[in-house]
Amino acid sequence: MSSGEVSRVQVVKASMILTARNFFADPQWVIPSIIAPFVFTLVSLFLFSHVNGPILLYAVLGGGMMGMWGTTVYGSGSSIGFDRWNGTLECTLSAPTPLMWIVLGRVIWNTLEGSINALFILAIGFLWFRVGIGIADPGLFAISTIITFLSLSAFGLLLANIVVLSRKGGFLTNGIEIPVYIATGTMFPIGLLPFFVQGFSFALGPTWGIDAIRKAAIAGYTGLPVSIYVDLLVTVLATVVYMALSAYFFTKVEKIAKRNGTLGDY
Repeated sequence: MSSGEVSRVQVVKASMILTARNFFADPQWVIPSIIAPFVFTLVSLFLFSHVNGPILLYAVLGGGMMGMWGTTVYGSGSSIGFDRWNGTLECTLSAPTPLMWIVLGRVIWNTLEGSINALFILAIGFLWFRVGIGIADPGLFAISTIITFLSLSAFGLLLANIVVLSRKGGFLTNGIEIPVYIATGTMFPIGLLPFFVQGFSFALGPTWGIDAIRKAAIAGYTGLPVSIYVDLLVTVLATVVYMALSAYFFTKVEKIAKRNGTLGDY
């Protein structure tokens, strides 16, 4: 590993630590990042509470994904806005490290935070709603979860480009939270969606990731008409595309932002 690569790893690590400290230092972030996604999921679980077995496990896994995605999109929308609110955006952009690596650390922490939220949701499902804890293939389940986690982080990084130039970026990213819940099939199969919406669903890496998670967890689950390995392959390819687009757009957006010099204006 070269010195440049080591430096970037250190930047991502430092950014994650600082974001975590800011999160725990300011309790207001608990409401949109943990409580709100959990409440949405809890309502969904109550709707399925009269059934058991695979259907309830389907809902629990979807609820966990809702928690991960909700935290990721909210964190992406506020990653740059937090600097703007505190007057540190100009200092962040003037640092020798490219902005992408700083934001990547923030997005990874937000997705990790969402993963913790997802585990909490799974625990509630197992303990409160008495969902069976058997996982059909624990190995593939763990791999699918990790790959989906990375895909969400990459997608969040791509969304973070919006808020660098737009002071309304946070509203835009928050506005797509519910549509992505629906498009990725967190609570019901995407086959129930209109045909023109399904194309958007298939373009999202998390759609394939959650399908892989369910196939690994629920014995006999069919989902999308492909194997779990195809699901994982598409999720990985989507993650690579998200990262490549993020790197390209961050380079362009950062140049425009520095040239205009109006980032601190409201």
